[in-house]
Amino acid sequence: MTRHLFLTGPTGSGKSTLLRRSLGTALSRAGGFVTEAVRGSYGELVGFALSPAAAAGGVAGFVPERFLDCSRFPPRTDNEVFRDTGVRLLQEAVLYPYALLDEFGGFELIIPQFRSALYALFRSELPIVGALKTEAEAEAMRQALGLGEKCRGYAEELRRFLREDENTCLIEVRSPNDPLAAEALADWLREYAG
Repeated sequence: MTRHLFLTGPTGSGKSTLLRRSLGTALSRAGGFVTEAVRGSYGELVGFALSPAAAAGGVAGFVPERFLDCSRFPPRTDNEVFRDTGVRLLQEAVLYPYALLDEFGGFELIIPQFRSALYALFRSELPIVGALKTEAEAEAMRQALGLGEKCRGYAEELRRFLREDENTCLIEVRSPNDPLAAEALADWLREYAG
C-alpha cells in the first residue's frame, strides 16, 4: 500500500463524501485541511472556506476562512488564506498521525509559499490521503479566476510529480459509493490511520 492515496474525479463524483465517510472518527486525528462549500441563505453557493482537517472530524474551536467568494462575477480569491493558514496547516500536519488534503490542485498552487510547503509535505514520511482536482476542474477554475498560464503549469507539474512518485496512488472516483475507491481507502486507513 502506498503512503499517499489521492482520489480524483469530476466535481460531484463524491470524492470528499467518500473520504469523510471512510475515515469516520479517524478524521479527528488528521492534520492538513478541508475545503467546505459556503452556502447563502437560499442554499446558493457563495464561496469556499478552508478549515483544519480535524474540524471535519468534529474537533471544535476552528473558524473556517473563506478563500473564494463566488457571490460576485468574476469570483474573487483571498490568497492570504493559503499563504498564511494553508501553509501553517501543511507545516503542522507532521504533528499528526496522518494528513488529509481535501481538496487541492487548484489556484492555491500559484502561491509560492503554499506550493513549497505542499511539496515538503509530500517528501516527508507522513501518510497523506486526499482529493485532487482533475485537470478539467483546475483549468475551469483557472479560467473563471482569470489566472495565467503559470497556474496551468503548476497544476500540470503537480500531476506529473504525483504520477511519478512511487509513494503515491491516484484513484479515479465515479460515485460516492465507488467500491474500488472505498476498498483502497479502507486498506489505507488500516495501514496508516487505524
